[in-house]
Amino acid sequence: MNARKKIFLPLLVAVLALVAFAFAACNNGQQDETDPAEVVSSVALDKTSAFLEVGEENASVTLTASLTVSEEGADVEVTWTSSNASVASVSGSTSTAGEGDDAVTVYTGTVTAAANGFTVITASAGNKSATCVVAVADAIVSDTQQLTEAAASVQEGGVIALQAGTYEAELSVAARSVSLVGAGEESVTLNGSVAFSGGSCFVSGMTVSATEEASAVSVAGDDAQLTLRRVSIVGGRYGADLGAPAEGRGTSLSVYDCTFRGVWCAIRADTLASLLRVSFQDVTYQFCDAAGYYTAIGGSAVTPSA
Repeated sequence: MNARKKIFLPLLVAVLALVAFAFAACNNGQQDETDPAEVVSSVALDKTSAFLEVGEENASVTLTASLTVSEEGADVEVTWTSSNASVASVSGSTSTAGEGDDAVTVYTGTVTAAANGFTVITASAGNKSATCVVAVADAIVSDTQQLTEAAASVQEGGVIALQAGTYEAELSVAARSVSLVGAGEESVTLNGSVAFSGGSCFVSGMTVSATEEASAVSVAGDDAQLTLRRVSIVGGRYGADLGAPAEGRGTSLSVYDCTFRGVWCAIRADTLASLLRVSFQDVTYQFCDAAGYYTAIGGSAVTPSA
């Protein structure tokens, strides 16, 4: 028995040592792994909007993503997605610029037009993301006359892209489900209003400055749907107006990254489908539905005083 013990004990010690070494190695491997959600604090794109045309020289555009990370040299991937790949697809790539200590990782996404319409390109890393609205346009305009003509001739489902500048127009769009995409709310100003005739409409990347009597952006019809993204609305009786709320109309509104300033009532619709990162400044009523007007969305209805 003593001889067996002399053989068994060293073997047991060796086995336990191997197990401990493997466990430590496994733990070290887990600690060395980078969790993107912990190290990525922000993602930004070099463009927030882009205009493309099918079959033209500008049928594609390259977006560059910039990451802010808490650990220098962390291994992080960027995922690129298109909300509507039938309009434009996106393919991502990663490269290195510079050498040695000056080397930086470059994340790019190449967007290629497929059909007229608009899509939202998203670059994601960890739990952070940035977006760019890409319009594959029927018309790209640069002055008021071109904008007015495009609004009069655009077909159902069409897209009008507004280059940087100031436009003076009270637009009345006869076609249904039309999109207006500007180069950015700080570089595109529409002094006037936009009235769509119905359907699912989209407005992005511009400032709309309306008079006190007018609705800045309105959509008529019982099936009215409106999406606002990166729009600044200044003045006007209603900011986003989907007609007189009444039970059964079925109107709905989605608002992302927008500002309402100096508006009597910011939002008028049956249903507020989405409301993300929205600012209300000097607004009497934030929301109106069939039940009445609300000084704060989700608050108690009140009777308008004006």
